Order: sequence, then structure tokens, then C-alpha cells
Amino acid sequence: MPYQLAILQLSGFNATGAKWSQQDALGYAAAGEVPMLLQQDQVNQVLELPSPNSLLLAADGVSASPAAAVASSSVVKYLLQHWPGTGFSSRQLRLAQQYLVDTLGRKRQSFGAATTIAALHLSAERFVAINAGDSRIWRLRNGQLQQLSEDHDWQNDSAELKQQTGLAQCYRALTSYLAADSEAADFTVAVSDGALQTGDQFVLTTDGVHDLVTPEELAEMFAVADSATALQQLQSLILERGATDNASLLWLRPMANAGEC
Repeated sequence: MPYQLAILQLSGFNATGAKWSQQDALGYAAAGEVPMLLQQDQVNQVLELPSPNSLLLAADGVSASPAAAVASSSVVKYLLQHWPGTGFSSRQLRLAQQYLVDTLGRKRQSFGAATTIAALHLSAERFVAINAGDSRIWRLRNGQLQQLSEDHDWQNDSAELKQQTGLAQCYRALTSYLAADSEAADFTVAVSDGALQTGDQFVLTTDGVHDLVTPEELAEMFAVADSATALQQLQSLILERGATDNASLLWLRPMANAGEC
């Protein structure tokens, strides 16, 4: 069954109203198709992936690190280029981190460059979701949006802090990511996999999306039959709420459940 892929990418705005540089990177590939890497100020499009065997990637360069945009795009490019066309595992993330060490880690100006990564591999019958950091992977099933990934930050790594709300921003500091540093090879990876069910949809988001839009709002938008309309609604909502960060999203749904573009 072919899938419909909706793509949203915004560069976002800082406190003065100036645009942030785009440090997010998106990637997608399907068996027999040319892999695509996106790192642009604005993307809003819907396309078709003819093969159920596909790989989706969302990376968010860690702004506190040097060469954040290069880190995110380098990891996405590496994973796309080295995807064997079938299967995907956490080993690919480990190899991507070593690639950062071997390239960016050898240069003073880019040593320590870091990025989160969320990867979804889909086959005809199963899915595997793998992430490091706080870029998320969601599944929409029977109208319910479930987060498949794990946020790797101080709050979510602590059972006590995880139950609290209104904590200072420092507790959202990342505890896992891919970095151009040989001493950062022990980063945490979360893996979730399972069987596909008819009508399953999947969404990858960077924090510029899920920090501004609630899971309930996302689920409501994804229930819209026309993907282009839903994408425009989401873009408008993010801009209405300030678009305070780079915002990127990949939304995969079966063509049988999608309306006309």
C-alpha cells in the first residue's frame, strides 16, 4: 500500500522577531526511490511514497553546541546514504555518531557538534522507532496519538521529576544526543517496535512543534481527511503561537485513509 507523506518545516523566530537559522534536518527514503534531505527555512508539501518499505528521519541540532545545523544534516545524510533498504536498528545511530567524530570531531570549530535524532523504519507489516534526544515519534491509531519515542532530558530521566509540572527550563536539558566527541559514544537510545495495524499513521516532530502544540491538538488535526489542509492549519497555529524555535514534522499515513491532496 502506498503512503502519503506530509512535510512541514519552519525556521522560527527569536525574541526580536528575526528568523532563527535552520538547525533541524529532515530526511526520507523509500525502497527504489532517491533519498531526500531537507533543511530549509520553509517547507509545506504533501507527496506520495510508493513503497511501504521506508525510512523517516528528524534531527534537531543542539543549539548550545558548535555547528549544530551541520551536525543534524550530517547525521540525516549519513543515515540515508547507509540505509540498506531493508531494516534499521540502533547500530545505525551508533555508526552515525562515529561518523560525526571522524568528520566534525577532528576540527576545532566543530568539535562537540551535537544533534538529536528520531528514526522510523516501516516495512509491509512492522515498524521500528528509534531515538536519542527529544525529537519525537508518534503513532496515531484509532484516533489516539501515542508517543513511541522517549524524551531524554533531566526531567524524564528522573522518576520523581517526571511526575512534576512547571519545572524550570534547565530540567529540559538533554541527556542524550549524537555528538562529534569520542567520549560521547555511550549516549542512550530508545527503541520501540511492533506490528502495523490497518490505518496506522506515524508522525515525527522536533520540539519546535510539540512544545507549542499539544498531543490532543495534533491528533485532532491528523483526523482531517485532507493532509494539505491539516498541514496548513498546523503551520498557522505554530506561527500564531510565536514559532519560537525551528519546527519540523513528517507525517506518514496510508493513501487509503487519506483524502485528495
